[in-house]
Amino acid sequence: MNSCLLIPVRRWGAGLLTGLDRYILDVAAQRAKNSDELVFVNVTSELLTERSLPFPPDEDLTGLVLEITERSRLDAEAVALYLAQFRERGLKVALDDFGDGFNGISRWSVLQPDFVKVRLTEGVEVFLPMLVQVAAESGAQLVVERVETPEQHAWLQKLGVGYGQGFYYGRPTPIEGGAA
Repeated sequence: MNSCLLIPVRRWGAGLLTGLDRYILDVAAQRAKNSDELVFVNVTSELLTERSLPFPPDEDLTGLVLEITERSRLDAEAVALYLAQFRERGLKVALDDFGDGFNGISRWSVLQPDFVKVRLTEGVEVFLPMLVQVAAESGAQLVVERVETPEQHAWLQKLGVGYGQGFYYGRPTPIEGGAA
């Protein structure tokens, strides 16, 4: 499986300033430029709806992956059109927590993400072979979260899952100059 760097954005309550989200995205973009790994960073539906991504028009966004959270509604077609200009410069898109909240089949279909993240929870293992197939047919990579044991890792490799996230791979660590 491939490795990736995740920069979680923790929410301390409703109304977190858009400016903080934009700052975190800017830091993540800089980190992606200086890394051989993909840098995943959560982005809220609100920031996408406001069309407020902080990237200059000529910035190379290769290595940066925006994880669209499942918590809020959004106009997926409008967001797909807005993100197209950034995707042309290397930006990748992920659906976070597929199957939860608002991140379902319709968002997958419209946004055509590069990555689809799903939690490894009781019952979901029945659907994983199907999700691997759908991801492959749609050109997306499946990322399975909460991988904690060598057995889970081996099973996911056997299924053809390209990416895993969880304690099996390591505990969260602070990035230079910041907190985990």
